[in-house]
Amino acid sequence: MASRGVLVRSAVLVAACGALLVAAGQGPSDGRVLDAEMHHLGNDKTPDWKEAPEAPTAPPLEVTFDSRANPSEWLLDVSARDVDNQWALDLNGVEFARLRKVNDELRVGRYPVPPGLVKDGRNTLRVRAVDQPQDDITVGRFVLHERSLRELARLGRIAITVVDAANKRPIPARITVVDATGAPLELYYAERPLAAVRPGIAYSGDGGAVLEVPAGPCTLWASRGMEWSAAKVELDVEYGAERRVVLALTREVDTTGWIAADTHVHTLTYSGHGDASVEERLVTLAGEGIELAIATDHNHHTDYRPLQKELALTPWFTPVVGNEVTTDNGHMNGFPFEPGAPIPEYQETDWKKLVAGIRAKGAKVVILNHPRWPEGGKDPLTNFGFDDATGLNTAGQEFTFDCIEVVNSDCPTAPPNLVLPMWYALLERGLRFTAIGSSDSHAVGVIVGQGRTYVPSATDEPTQIDVDAACGAFLRGEVAVSLGLFATIQVDGHRMGETFRADGDEVEAVVTVRHPSWVTPRTLELVVNRDVVATVPLDSSSSAESALQPDDTLTRKVRRVRLQLPRESNWIVAVARGDKVDAPFWRMELPETLAITNPVFVTR
Repeated sequence: MASRGVLVRSAVLVAACGALLVAAGQGPSDGRVLDAEMHHLGNDKTPDWKEAPEAPTAPPLEVTFDSRANPSEWLLDVSARDVDNQWALDLNGVEFARLRKVNDELRVGRYPVPPGLVKDGRNTLRVRAVDQPQDDITVGRFVLHERSLRELARLGRIAITVVDAANKRPIPARITVVDATGAPLELYYAERPLAAVRPGIAYSGDGGAVLEVPAGPCTLWASRGMEWSAAKVELDVEYGAERRVVLALTREVDTTGWIAADTHVHTLTYSGHGDASVEERLVTLAGEGIELAIATDHNHHTDYRPLQKELALTPWFTPVVGNEVTTDNGHMNGFPFEPGAPIPEYQETDWKKLVAGIRAKGAKVVILNHPRWPEGGKDPLTNFGFDDATGLNTAGQEFTFDCIEVVNSDCPTAPPNLVLPMWYALLERGLRFTAIGSSDSHAVGVIVGQGRTYVPSATDEPTQIDVDAACGAFLRGEVAVSLGLFATIQVDGHRMGETFRADGDEVEAVVTVRHPSWVTPRTLELVVNRDVVATVPLDSSSSAESALQPDDTLTRKVRRVRLQLPRESNWIVAVARGDKVDAPFWRMELPETLAITNPVFVTR
């Protein structure tokens, strides 16, 4: 434990005035230095961190200082590195902030100190670990500014309402704000129960937000997932002034008869990593238009329903209790579970027994998650000696799960093109595993529902979804994988998951590709028995005759393709590909937008 007295005012801490979290070394601070040293808190030696001792000190860290009381809000600067877990800032025994999450770069965080928290005389500032086990961090260079963040950062206010253009009613949405260079702006004083706020991002569960940002030009977007338009406005924010903005979103993608599901969703609260609290997760689900939300915290049954009701978010989605059964031999999502059901055994290394254990606890659907992650040959398929050519594995593992996650939008090291050969090989063996898409989001800034699965539904009302019927659709392969594009296929009038006998050796595939106006589809591939047998353009810029079709609209493309059936038993899949989205409101980790249908099975 360390204690530091007041240092002379001439000691200099380097910090910037325009952001709540800034790089160290961006200009001098005019505040009072409480402690100029950096401290290493934690358990392990860290020789690479040169600003603090290599050997750690056990938390908490205490810094004492003399001061007058603060009659109004003041501001505290704190430098820190590698903050992954939860660390609290206490002043005189009262927690007033949590250290902002930062990576391996040394950064300065700026934390408002509420009026009256600083006392006349001796004060004690404490940094303590909230999590057990704690991580290793460096922290220090505490500077107290006797003026508010609003004054120091010269903030102006933006009051935003996001509405449905069809009825002018407020709707949950994501608000994205960047500065003149395109960098995310820090958003101040935006936290409230129906918000999830990060640099440049403010999710709103009711369509409203009040943000304070540094004076100057900025660009603001409102969005609500891939089914909706994106609204944009450019502003010049004035110090101390308020701007009011109403942004209207239009439903652009017709998903009548389908509901949007994310089968792979996490919270910091129950998974123990990432940064999205369970409250923030519910707000982001509503803000991205997910209608069937499967809670899949690691080895934990999370029930969103009580909190969803408390936050008045029930109208926007149907929650389901799931679990990412997390083993040393791969991860599998199971759902649905009863909230109080026993947790599946996650020490089991035999996949057949593992899946049986998940089903025994109540799950109707079991999904193999990110089968080609972790990278570097450490994924479970490589460990099992899986052969993409034959679909066999040398370890003799039996694959008895129901679905395979072929799109995981937060797994750039294992993109879909690495997973599709595995799925195709299993289909060639006659194993009908359903392809699904998900986000695997652990953080507010990782877009929940960016990867998603479209599930047929008898209702379009998000509160009335039949979970049992949805599970049946997953098991029968009637669902479609989406990453910015949504595609469905019919082969001679038969849909995904169906098997039929063709009249001859040729069939017609009709593929419909839907997308928002801010996504550009490029090509459609027809895959027969793992071979791409036809590629047709989807974008109107192509000179090919098939690029323009009578049924096309701005947000829908329809293609009819005649296909030969090369053998007695066949399967047909459609894959639509489009440009990567770089816009700040839907920035992608994967290299392209994508839609993948599940197979139609054809005999002749």
